[in-house]
Amino acid sequence: MERLVFVARSVYGARNAFAFIASALKRAGLLGSRVRLVFSDDNPLGVARKFRERGRRVVVLYGLSSPVFLGLMEEVVRVAEEFPVVAGGPHAEGAYWQLLRLGVYAAVVGDGENAVVGLAEHFLGERGLGDVPNIAYREGDLFRVTRVELVSLDDYEPFSREHGLYPPIEIMRGCFYQCRFCQVPWLFKARVRFRSVVSVVEAARAYVAAGKERIRFIAPIGLAYGSERPGEPNPGAIEELLKGVRSVGGKPYLGTFPSETRPEYVTRGTLRVLRRYAANKRLAIGLQSGSNRVLEMSNRGHSVEEAMEAIRLARRYGYRPVVDLLFGLPGEDEEAVEQTISVMNELAAMKAQMRLHAFIPLPGTPFARVRPRPIHPRYRETIRRLLGTGLLEGDWEEQEELAPRIYCLTALDPAPTREPAPSIGDREYCREYWAEWSRVLRPYQDALQQG
Repeated sequence: MERLVFVARSVYGARNAFAFIASALKRAGLLGSRVRLVFSDDNPLGVARKFRERGRRVVVLYGLSSPVFLGLMEEVVRVAEEFPVVAGGPHAEGAYWQLLRLGVYAAVVGDGENAVVGLAEHFLGERGLGDVPNIAYREGDLFRVTRVELVSLDDYEPFSREHGLYPPIEIMRGCFYQCRFCQVPWLFKARVRFRSVVSVVEAARAYVAAGKERIRFIAPIGLAYGSERPGEPNPGAIEELLKGVRSVGGKPYLGTFPSETRPEYVTRGTLRVLRRYAANKRLAIGLQSGSNRVLEMSNRGHSVEEAMEAIRLARRYGYRPVVDLLFGLPGEDEEAVEQTISVMNELAAMKAQMRLHAFIPLPGTPFARVRPRPIHPRYRETIRRLLGTGLLEGDWEEQEELAPRIYCLTALDPAPTREPAPSIGDREYCREYWAEWSRVLRPYQDALQQG
């Protein structure tokens, strides 16, 4: 009989993120025997209480990016007062101590597959918390991070038939590069690993059988699949991957969301393979800035000229480039703004799509402690001028509003100290947000009052 119930809080109906949990529990022989996984699309307390009334042990699961945490902060605190909460996701990895201060039972800080199995065994009374890999937990005034154990992606199906979850297939975990604004290379599961072609094809076969013929992939660099070294694509591996998916009736989409790529991997070899086997007509390429100096400060590892050549090459092979640009990166001055605008005009002239972003100082990154700035007026002028072209997309306005709030989350608790220690230099800048949050984040109230 199922003794333990994991209630997974899906945000805005997005349940796919929990497919790996279901897969891991199934592989361990726990799902459907001693463990049940259910979902809640809103506050999970009602669902959790019903199972508790039936005599089940209940644990609530959250997947938290920093924007999601901002929206669910109060809910997480309230739920943690009544049930054990396990939180995963980028915010849990980048600021695990913050969640633990708020009453979260454990934060997943590495690969989640073996962590969730270990946690299930812990809640079933079969394993001590300190023996569960890839988690952080609180022990008195101290924060403990358990051993890091990396998994093989091939050991876990990337979907769950039982729950009807068929997310994009993760083909790569970790990243070769160390961009200072990105969380992927700085968190606990940064080492690069690939799912084998055999595993991907078997998954694609299941997707097609379930009526999911469009096969998308998750990878920090889609066209880096099978690469052995940074900047060296492996067209043969990409061909084997896409050809395999085609062989079971799938229509593969690679190099587009959520498997965007970098300029180094847009080569004649990779483009020839894509044209023959991939279904997508758009190719997402990260440029980020029109300033080589800003790119160097961000540790991007490529130049503006290299990126523009990749974009032109993609067009020659019949692809519509979707170029990511990131406004407000650290080090961006007036000259860098004008250089980026010049690049935007060049992209518009070649009818390339531009996906616009605003810099957000994400927890766990080297830029987490860099204050964000409002979008430069010159960017706004350029955006207004290009609006009628249909060439602009992206959530830059929403991100601009989120950026100071996420910055202040980190400034509120920048390190796993014994007690909350908000950054003194940020008290005036963050005063409004901290005052708002202090009504909910009780562990911080004394620290804020002392300031």
